[in-house]
Amino acid sequence: MSQTPNVPKVPVEPPELEALRQRLLTTLSQEAESATGTARPLLTKMHELLVASRPGEPFNPDLYEGVKAAIVDFMKAPVFPPPTVIAECVAFMQERQAVFLSALHGAP
Repeated sequence: MSQTPNVPKVPVEPPELEALRQRLLTTLSQEAESATGTARPLLTKMHELLVASRPGEPFNPDLYEGVKAAIVDFMKAPVFPPPTVIAECVAFMQERQAVFLSALHGAP
């Protein structure tokens, strides 16, 4: 008889997060079409990241490295004004992580 490691289940994603993700994905798609310079690859990578953050999607560490590289490139040659959706995506990922950590470890 094999033992299954005691791995915590991923919490169910609140509907508010899914709604926000959908809004951000729409905005990312629209803005990426008209973006120029280093903003376009960053918006495209952020779109891929948000798609990959859907429940049930496998973790892809290469995607995170791609987003990181796109951010570094953007910081070296920024586009002004920077698309506001970039900061909104970062805030979404932080909120998503906070919600999941709270659910896994119990709300304070």
